[in-house]
Amino acid sequence: HEHPTSDAFDLTLEVTVAEGALPPRYETPSASHFALFANETVGIDGCDWVPVRTGLSFAMPFMLILLVRGAGPDWEVESQVVDYDATDELVVRVRRPLSGGGGADRLTRIVVGMRVATGVVLPIARPAFTLYQPATTDDEEETV
Repeated sequence: HEHPTSDAFDLTLEVTVAEGALPPRYETPSASHFALFANETVGIDGCDWVPVRTGLSFAMPFMLILLVRGAGPDWEVESQVVDYDATDELVVRVRRPLSGGGGADRLTRIVVGMRVATGVVLPIARPAFTLYQPATTDDEEETV
């Protein structure tokens, strides 16, 4: 497939990629989310959360976040937000799905290079709040 060149993107993120880790990758030219890959092999046995290292550290610009979510039906990914001031390696927490039945006695393996989660970059805002008290029958709404 033909993937767009970097000049087709709105933004360039600085990503530190540990030795052996795979960089994030858009799986289709029009995708807004990108794949995140395991940088270690882990086994998921039971329904406890298991950390999976990605080998990636994102340097997010001010007022942007990285939302990390699941990548498929084989395991559940604990949704997380990587804030713009985070500098640590992204570690994704996964577990066997709680629903779906079957396979409770089998070990699920995530191997190095396997897509473990997806990420999407989103803008955020820090709004001020104007607070109101509900109007009573005698007067109008009042600003607090």
